[in-house]
Amino acid sequence: MTEELPVDDRVKKAWDELHAVEAAVQRAEEELHRATVTAVSADRKVELTVGAQGELTAIGFPGNGHRTMTGAELSASVLDAARRARSEMARQVIETFDPLAGMLSGGPGAEGLAVDWNKIFGGSLEGFDDPGESAAMSRLRDEIDED
Repeated sequence: MTEELPVDDRVKKAWDELHAVEAAVQRAEEELHRATVTAVSADRKVELTVGAQGELTAIGFPGNGHRTMTGAELSASVLDAARRARSEMARQVIETFDPLAGMLSGGPGAEGLAVDWNKIFGGSLEGFDDPGESAAMSRLRDEIDED
């Protein structure tokens, strides 16, 4: 039978863990504050960059192929590139913060701390695997499916 730690030690341990999580969250926020993602539309005619909150920060037209496009075609390409960039940024945010949510999930009262990434990002995650699933687990699942 394992002996429980005295209350003072458990409280100190909980505070230490909380401070470690707070420091990790601050580092992650600083990292993401500087993060950008650039994506290219499927037709390769529009290149678009977004920041960590999905805000557009740059748009470009590689090869000037946009000059021969109709307004509707150009609009569709811009929206496609924006969707791709925002989806990738959402993935980057999840990969940055999901481990931090996991750091808190082991403690008492942590049942309500699960993060619903689909609720946060909505349709931005379409076309991606389960956002709570790590990239390594996703690759492993793909390899198993192929066998």
